[in-house]
Amino acid sequence: MNKVLIIDASPTDGRIMSGLLTLAGYEPVVEESIKAGKVEAPKLPPGAVIVTAIRLSDGTAKEFINWLKTEGYNFPVIAIVDNLNADAVDVMREGGAVDVIQRLALDKQLVETVRKYARPEHIVLTLGNQLLPRKSEAWQKIEEKIQAIAATNANAIIFGECDSGKEQVAH
Repeated sequence: MNKVLIIDASPTDGRIMSGLLTLAGYEPVVEESIKAGKVEAPKLPPGAVIVTAIRLSDGTAKEFINWLKTEGYNFPVIAIVDNLNADAVDVMREGGAVDVIQRLALDKQLVETVRKYARPEHIVLTLGNQLLPRKSEAWQKIEEKIQAIAATNANAIIFGECDSGKEQVAH
């Protein structure tokens, strides 16, 4: 079961979102402030999603998302906005939210939007910037070359098939 952290200053909307997500098979955790969200976020398993109001009693969704990034959490954040206006664009472009939902459309869009980003715990593999460990002698030589290039200021082009680990090599 996927966990969803809901941070919304409106207890009524929090209950509505929790009910919708529970019926859809998710395990929601509802909080009313960023402070409480900061306590719950570290408890979330890989594959979890965070849904937050754009404005809360102790800050904004943008501030919370920045805190998540600073702490190294990579959960997708869906922002709840009152109107699809400049605030919605701002929280997505500069704030880092992956999607927005207009509050009036919660009943129609919440479950569908969460479903796009939630991943079952057992299939999520989080590597960060680390490479998959490999034992072959050929791979050890490649890794030595990667380390040698990384120690310089040289530019490098990394070629490979999709999902072969180019991004981890780049890091």
